[in-house]
Formats: sequence, C-alpha cells, structure tokens
Amino acid sequence: MDVIFHIDEPSKWPVLLSNVQHYQEWLQAQSDNSSLEILINGEAVVQATSQSDIDLCLLARDVNIAVCANSLRQRGITQDQLQGGLEVVASGVVELVKRQHEGFAYIKP
Repeated sequence: MDVIFHIDEPSKWPVLLSNVQHYQEWLQAQSDNSSLEILINGEAVVQATSQSDIDLCLLARDVNIAVCANSLRQRGITQDQLQGGLEVVASGVVELVKRQHEGFAYIKP
C-alpha cells in the first residue's frame, strides 16, 4: 500500500512524524515493501532547510521527501538551503495528484 503524507503547516510536524513512524512499523510487521512519500508545501517548507530539524532518519528508512518548488520560491528559499536528500518537485499539488493517480493513499494530519 503506497502512501503519500502531506504537510503544509509547521505545527503539524510532530503528528506527521508520528504517523509516518507508526505506518512504517506496521509495514515492517507485514514485510511490505510499499512506497512512502512525504510531500512538503506551503509554510511547512521552512522545515526543509538545512537549519531545521526534519527527522533525517526518515531518509535512512527509504522515505522519499518531496518539496514544492513553488512554495520554496514564494518564501525566498533556494535549493541550496535545503537539507540533503530531499527532492524538489515543480508543484506540490501536481505531485499529490500524480501520486493519487498512481494509487497512493493520501494522508494529511
């Protein structure tokens, strides 16, 4: 079961990280190799900068983290300011639509 978690509010990070952890634990118990992605857009892109504290162990656990280029541009954040290992996508909304079209479940805390 492929899943995309969506975050656009900085205050929702603790809930999102908890949801991702619980889902990953369930996947491991099922021996399921499903895809897991986090899409960051809106105000939450600030947490994608190198000065932030995104749980980098997510990257080590094969979680794809995509960041919206439109949201970055609107906030004057460049790709060089992002933490390593993040993927910049042209549009967060388009990424969500594409993933849902591919059969990903959508979760937004």
